[in-house]
Amino acid sequence: MDTLVITLRVALSLGVVLALMWVLHRRMAKSGLGGGKAKGRRSATVEVVARQAIGGKASVVVVDVEGERLVLGVSEHGVNLLTSGQAPAPELTIVTGPVQLPVRPTPSADAFRQELEQQTGAEPSLPSDAAEALPMRPRNRRAQRATLPTAQQLQGSILSADTWRQAAAALRNRRVG
Repeated sequence: MDTLVITLRVALSLGVVLALMWVLHRRMAKSGLGGGKAKGRRSATVEVVARQAIGGKASVVVVDVEGERLVLGVSEHGVNLLTSGQAPAPELTIVTGPVQLPVRPTPSADAFRQELEQQTGAEPSLPSDAAEALPMRPRNRRAQRATLPTAQQLQGSILSADTWRQAAAALRNRRVG
């Protein structure tokens, strides 16, 4: 009896903690404090344009940050700004005429009706050598034996019928007494 009460208390406490964590997560996500989009200077996008190794642990990296192109020297001792300048504008494709989109022809209702009648009129047939039974399991796999747990193995677990009977009896005794 005491074990059941303790188990129910632990389950209830765990449920309350999980619900509280879920509510706090939702509230933090809505307010933008946790995991949402960063605001201010931290929201700058950094795009690595190119990277060239010049030694064992040294390289030159070209990055675009907020419309500015930076050339950085990176080594195991640190990162140094080599030069900076205005990032080039992205290349745009200019369309000077009307654009033709591909159009699939839609089948007419008559063509659909004819196809439907043709399919429903056909009789299903099996090849003559299909009289023998087909295998029901994929090849190259062993048949797996299904082992059912015994009552002794399930004793005390939530899967045991005796556990559920004891829980129901405990609830009945609590209501009556």
